[in-house]
Amino acid sequence: MKANIALLPLDDRPVNYDYPSYLARSAGCSLQLPPREWLGNPWRESQHTRLVNWLVQVAASVDAMVLAVDTLAYGGLIPSRTSREPFDQVMEHLSTLRKIKSDRPDLTILASSVIQRISRANSSEEERDYWATYGSAMFRLSFLEHKIALGEANPEEDSEAVKLRKQIPSKVYDDYRQGRSRNHAVNQAMLDWLEEGILDYLLLPQDDTADYGWNIAEARSLQAKIRSRGLGERAITYPGADEIGTLLLASVLCRRAGFKLSVWPRYASVHSPNVITSYEDRPVHELLKAHLAPLDGHISVSAENADLVLFFNAPSLVQGEGMYQWLVWRGLENLKRELPDNMRFFFDQVVGDPVYQNTRREMESPHRNPEEFVRALLAELDTERGMGHPVALADVAFVNGSDLILGNLLVKHPEVARLGAYGGWNTAGNTLGTVLAQAAVRVLGLNGEYDERRLQTHLEFLFLRFLDDYYYQARERTLIMLEDLPGMGLPVTMERLVDPEKVSKVEDCVRKRLLRAASELEEVFIRSGLVKQVRLSHIYLPWQRLFEVGFDVQVTLA
Repeated sequence: MKANIALLPLDDRPVNYDYPSYLARSAGCSLQLPPREWLGNPWRESQHTRLVNWLVQVAASVDAMVLAVDTLAYGGLIPSRTSREPFDQVMEHLSTLRKIKSDRPDLTILASSVIQRISRANSSEEERDYWATYGSAMFRLSFLEHKIALGEANPEEDSEAVKLRKQIPSKVYDDYRQGRSRNHAVNQAMLDWLEEGILDYLLLPQDDTADYGWNIAEARSLQAKIRSRGLGERAITYPGADEIGTLLLASVLCRRAGFKLSVWPRYASVHSPNVITSYEDRPVHELLKAHLAPLDGHISVSAENADLVLFFNAPSLVQGEGMYQWLVWRGLENLKRELPDNMRFFFDQVVGDPVYQNTRREMESPHRNPEEFVRALLAELDTERGMGHPVALADVAFVNGSDLILGNLLVKHPEVARLGAYGGWNTAGNTLGTVLAQAAVRVLGLNGEYDERRLQTHLEFLFLRFLDDYYYQARERTLIMLEDLPGMGLPVTMERLVDPEKVSKVEDCVRKRLLRAASELEEVFIRSGLVKQVRLSHIYLPWQRLFEVGFDVQVTLA
């Protein structure tokens, strides 16, 4: 029977709002979403009363609900960091959920509640105002205080923590820690609700993670409670955030079908399984295990017995930065000669950035072979049993964008249109969650009867992921920042552009570049024999910044 599912997203960004919609259509299920404008963003508060009324209304008729606790509790992901509402008031917001379950005991509710991140940058774009001044210092102090609490710090680190604590005003430190304490108490309450039966599954994602930190201490505490209470089959903490809507939606679909995804990973390097990527706290192979948990999935004992072969392009040495790949590819000296004199300061900063050096080392590393990786991928796709052999590609070699070298190789081969899933965006956790979600739904579709509409939507989502993760994030976004923004008198930045006139000009630039890129990618998909035409529409910057882009894809099948 066709599933009818309600989703309350983290916010209005495409990754949280549009991706689940594509996934639902490719699964042939009905997805209920609140109007996008009711959800919050950096300059607009969510319309909480309307969201609550909508939630109560749809709960009466849907089969399952996927819910971002942060949206119901605080108004969204960013408000969860900036809100100063007391714990009791936040729990009052969440009382709607208890009433819904009381009225519909049979309703399956899968929820996520984010473990608050600690941004490592001096930027208040998505944080409280003082983060622009003390962000980096707070991140470092968090790291050190947790390490000291574990008894693992050395004397130099002890001294550094004392100095940082003196540099940060007490009112800043206390205000931030109080906010964290409230959010942690809410997460603990959600574990209580899981144990009570109000929730059926609880995902506690760690937003932007490191080896140590106040957030890591909270995550370890929550995971210990999960295990001590025997809730390990119904709850997990892992690094991630923006992928949780799609992953939990796929979880609902898999559970309703009685399907448990088994995966055989094929890594780009023999070293890849053991690399810890930039915003995660565990090796890549362990990250895969964690992201399989909401799907009740596991790593197969062999490729032959697996439901899915996952080609995993993970770093061989250390995860680089997606934006810096173009600079390495073209060579800084060449770019300095081509770009205006007023850009030289930017290149001088880049050369001294350790992240740039990490990016260069990973791109030049002999420990990972993209050419052989692509040959192996094509060989696996060539052995398929009809269209859509279950092969997926997760690209996490670089953060904030796919692997430029790998992408250049992939788009030479129309066979990539036959992938069950593709992704290479933001953090490794973000990429992995969306790839596994799309792949799981595709495998379910291949196990059922052929459905032209589901295939069409699958190809639309696959096209979107290639265009966004490879063409935009790894290529065009960097070119816009280096070539187009300076010509408009704007700094090289991915932060929000407040001036509406500037936003409009930048969006025009993004639109032109993305349409050209889409034309290139369309030819690849047409040559696959699956697609007759691809149309792109509604290209815009959802949060008035270059970091993410929004657009709609419409595919006409061949």
